[in-house]
Amino acid sequence: MGKYLCENSSIAKIKGYYSRTSKSVDIAATFTNSKAYASPEELVNECDVICITTPDDIILKVWEQIKNYNLQQKIICHFSGSLSSDIFSGIEKTGAEKISIHPMYAFSDKFTSYKQLNTARLTIEGSTEAVKVIKELFGAELKHQIFELKASDKVKYHVAAAFASNYIVGIFDVALELLKNCGFTDKDAVSLLEPLITGNVKSVLQNGTKDALTGPVIRNDIGTIKKHIEALEDRDMIDIYKSVGKRLVGISKQKYSDRDYSELEDIFSKRK
Repeated sequence: MGKYLCENSSIAKIKGYYSRTSKSVDIAATFTNSKAYASPEELVNECDVICITTPDDIILKVWEQIKNYNLQQKIICHFSGSLSSDIFSGIEKTGAEKISIHPMYAFSDKFTSYKQLNTARLTIEGSTEAVKVIKELFGAELKHQIFELKASDKVKYHVAAAFASNYIVGIFDVALELLKNCGFTDKDAVSLLEPLITGNVKSVLQNGTKDALTGPVIRNDIGTIKKHIEALEDRDMIDIYKSVGKRLVGISKQKYSDRDYSELEDIFSKRK
């Protein structure tokens, strides 16, 4: 995020970084041509906006430390998808503003991911003044589409992101394993699945889940479904297949309300 702002923003000036490990802060500062601070208090004193970019379970610990510094008229933010700005408890007493910012984006590499960050949509929630400042930066200047979120919805929002990102990776891994069990190499398995996956994703984005769904579930092809389950020897794979299958039945019933999917529902509900 720091590198992205350095490369693209005339409003945001990255002053520098602080980390518990000198190696981490030196790498970040060098990468963004900024300062490696020796203490968090020094960083706080010199910055108008303080971004806590630690793992989620460390954010509160950092806040408990810096909230005793002079935070008057500063903005405190974090980039967690699951935590809200409410984690900055007692911030009203400090004279600072609070905000959480979450780019709906997969940061796979800290040295290259910034190059495509301009494509990300952002969700934000926090105090009125902080939201105004961040909208000016990411919306007005950098042209991101920004969605405001209620603090109480942050966890549910993050689960949605996990389903659409991490869990798809898990299901894809199951498909790869099954193909490798058939004798395909990793490379050939990926090549085989690529047009199917990209075509499905494109169809879902353009048409919605109901009109994008194909396959044996929506066709109510009970015989094929039974064969699929019999072919799966791994208990976890069976559980995944049945769990997702139940969801697909629900989508199928929305499209074809006149079809009787009750037998499929029973199959997907049974443990064995």
